[in-house]
Amino acid sequence: MELKVDLPALRGQDIDPNTFQRVWDRVMPNQPAPRSDAIPDSAVPAQPTEPPEETPPVEPPPVEPPVEEEPPVTPDLPPVPDCPAEPVCPDCPACPDCPQCPDCPQCPDCPACPDCPACPDVPGTPGVTPDAPTFCLGEASQGDAARLETLMTLAQSGAAAARAMTRRASGACARALSVLACDHRSAFRRLSAAYFLITGRRYALRCAAPTLPASLPLALRQQFLWEQQWEQQNKQAAQATADPCLRELYLELAQEGAYHAGTIRSLLEQMA
Repeated sequence: MELKVDLPALRGQDIDPNTFQRVWDRVMPNQPAPRSDAIPDSAVPAQPTEPPEETPPVEPPPVEPPVEEEPPVTPDLPPVPDCPAEPVCPDCPACPDCPQCPDCPQCPDCPACPDCPACPDVPGTPGVTPDAPTFCLGEASQGDAARLETLMTLAQSGAAAARAMTRRASGACARALSVLACDHRSAFRRLSAAYFLITGRRYALRCAAPTLPASLPLALRQQFLWEQQWEQQNKQAAQATADPCLRELYLELAQEGAYHAGTIRSLLEQMA
């Protein structure tokens, strides 16, 4: 859009053309200034427009020149101290001479052992010649005949008492008492065989029926005490006899008596 200006109307005013041109360039920067010969005299002066507010140019911030940093100063290295001189080792003292070992004393002579005394002769058994051999369960054991008779009587009495209690008991108790009676009958047969070998005759047994309490527990108590007596009698017989076969038999019967006493005690514990 071209703006028309009445230059003749402006001619009467005191306006510097150069000043006008500067103002025109500032207000209308993209349009050329009007010429005086191109505008007729009858031209209507245009309404002047207020120039826009001038915006002050924004000046960029001043750029500070880069400051050159000086490189850090490296301190001088301290001087390396000199190595200390190597100490001189003192001379080792001389080792003293080892003392000489004294001569070992001579061992004294061992004293002579005295002669062993002579063993006295073994006294002979009266009634037996020294050269005669001793037989097991032979005539030399005649002194055990009375002891065997006593033990056979006890064995028969114990077997009878066990059989009588077996008839009163039942179940496991009856079976245990039956075994006990069988053991005493076996003991009687073993003692009877030894008696026959020593004496050459059979023992005529006369044994009365045992007397037992009416109550089975009391009868078992009486049999318990009897078994302890049976054990003690056989131990004493084993200590008194000189026959090795009879000693072995007596000890076996004593062991059976201790076992029977334990069995009766167990039966009483079950009845309690």
